Amino acid sequence: MNVKKYSKPAALFAITVIYTLLIMFVDKKPIGPEGTSVGFAAVNGFFHNMLPYNHTFYIISYALLFIGFAAVFAFAVVGIMQLVKRKSLLKVDRYLLGLGVLYIAVLILYVAFEKIPINYRPMIVPGETELETSYPSSHTFAFCSICLSAVYVFKYMISDVKMRRILSICSFALMVVGVLSRFLSGVHWFTDIVGGILFSVTMVSLYVAWDAD
Repeated sequence: MNVKKYSKPAALFAITVIYTLLIMFVDKKPIGPEGTSVGFAAVNGFFHNMLPYNHTFYIISYALLFIGFAAVFAFAVVGIMQLVKRKSLLKVDRYLLGLGVLYIAVLILYVAFEKIPINYRPMIVPGETELETSYPSSHTFAFCSICLSAVYVFKYMISDVKMRRILSICSFALMVVGVLSRFLSGVHWFTDIVGGILFSVTMVSLYVAWDAD
């Protein structure tokens, strides 16, 4: 095992942990609904006052996440087809096995983030009756993880360079629109969105390092 290949994910992990600790303790003030406190209150308060709840962007962010789930399903189908054809899990392409592990890890963390109250949302979402946890933005985390990993596996699945470039650009574009729509929807603090991005980049970089090992 080449340990040097894991230096990038290790550094990203450290940055993510430090960032999370800062969120928990720096400039923490009760500026949220029902007196809930949030770190980096000055920054978060500024963006929240500027960007109130927007239902249109909220729906767009969910629609794009379902597109991401469709991509996950497509990759799963490819993996299952290889498993059936080759009759052994060990004979399935390494990048697909790693991708499956990545998605399972993302799912576990997605559920865990919903239960860990580091931050609460800056508002009660219409249709809900109580505040939900908000850090990191699990929506941003999941969507970025799917889009970034998709760009990586395209090099294995698509031999046509032009098509691979087009799909990679589309994936990046969807990711940017997805993150922006989630932020502009007003259902997360600014630092929640950044946290979701950091967690996703860390996870995908670990997957890439493992696959290249």
